[in-house]
Amino acid sequence: QSDKKRDEAGGREAGNQSKGPEVKALPSGEITYTMPEGWIKLPPISAMRKDQFSFPGVEGAEAAELAVFFFPGSGGTVEANLNRWYGQFKRPDGSPVEGHIESKKLNVHGIPVTIVYVTGTYLKSASPMMMGGPVDELPEYALMAAIAETANGPWFFKATGPQKTIDHW
Repeated sequence: QSDKKRDEAGGREAGNQSKGPEVKALPSGEITYTMPEGWIKLPPISAMRKDQFSFPGVEGAEAAELAVFFFPGSGGTVEANLNRWYGQFKRPDGSPVEGHIESKKLNVHGIPVTIVYVTGTYLKSASPMMMGGPVDELPEYALMAAIAETANGPWFFKATGPQKTIDHW
């Protein structure tokens, strides 16, 4: 079958995997992203999640998770979301992670994107739907996150997992 014949629904050749990301025009405020080879797409565990991925652990570490959220027209400020996420981590000595955060701002195809990275002990909620309740303390974890500020609202990409796994991927 010709490489030029594309399946309209998925943008891939019928019966074959796409060899690279397809670029297509999107309505204002929307974005696309491509799952890297080796990641596993999972069904989202809540209606708040647009997408969810797992990526295999490395060097004996467990897998990490990436959750994608999109709240059209809302979702809070970049700073408020980042501060909430930073509050889910503490340094090995128990101190806050402020001062140990790597952050950069980019402009990707006209969309402002903030990318952050932090390591420490992850204070994972013991109940996914309960904020402020009991937590499981997971040492040597990392957060790699990005917030894309589109015209229709922010897109949140939040990866958490063992630092070795996050650093590898």
